[in-house]
Amino acid sequence: MSIKFDEYLLLELFESEPIIIDSEAEIYKYQKKDNIGLAIILYFSVYDQYATVRLEHKDIIKPLFEVEINNLRLIDADNEKISLFKQESKEPAIQIIISPSFMLDISL
Repeated sequence: MSIKFDEYLLLELFESEPIIIDSEAEIYKYQKKDNIGLAIILYFSVYDQYATVRLEHKDIIKPLFEVEINNLRLIDADNEKISLFKQESKEPAIQIIISPSFMLDISL
């Protein structure tokens, strides 16, 4: 199994191409920064079915927040948020709200 996602929706939301960490294993890194120095970073491995979400600030060395989610089946996106769904779940485990400001909604 693998994670299903629409690369065009993620490209539109993050407004940049992903960094390809490993093309063979399909591990990607998407990042978006705001105007006050916060950055939301999404790493995911298509075949290993996991994702890591990080919230960082440019003036702080360690991440403000980091969580890893295993057994993902779907990464869904629209123009305001990203939803990460685990296997056998109809509700998202995590929603990353991008607009109007960064926010994480976690339902693990």
